[in-house]
Amino acid sequence: MAAAALLGLFASSYLLYTYVSGAPIVCGLHSGCETVRASVWAKQFGLPRPLFGVLFYTFFYGLLVARAATAAHKKRLLQLTQLTAILGFAESVELFFIQWLSIKAFCLWCLTSLAATLIIFSCVWMDRADESKETPAQAELQRLFMLLCGFAVLAGIGFWILLRIH
Repeated sequence: MAAAALLGLFASSYLLYTYVSGAPIVCGLHSGCETVRASVWAKQFGLPRPLFGVLFYTFFYGLLVARAATAAHKKRLLQLTQLTAILGFAESVELFFIQWLSIKAFCLWCLTSLAATLIIFSCVWMDRADESKETPAQAELQRLFMLLCGFAVLAGIGFWILLRIH
């Protein structure tokens, strides 16, 4: 789930950058991303929709870290993780249908975000709030930190490449 959250964070961050800066979106073989960005659905509450993706994935990753770091409130944190996964997936599915039925174009990055929320949504139901964890908290936190560090390097390289394509 952590890797999927970071993948979604990358896609949402890239889209947010392009929405705010006005830079062209690298979108694969078609220009669906620009069509989606130009639609009335590109903003919600006057804010670029990718901002909500960035907030969602950051919050979700933070929940995973909080669950690893504390032994308190395990059941509540699991329920919050599940609720967050449901809301994120529901939003992504809604955006998919908006692109399909209303905009009639698909954004590659939005579909990447949908895939990330689908993975999170699918995996969150296999997660447990066990009081007796097999993996010590420190080991789990170290894995999450190493994953984040690896992601930061790959995301930096990815952004650098994407910004130089145009």
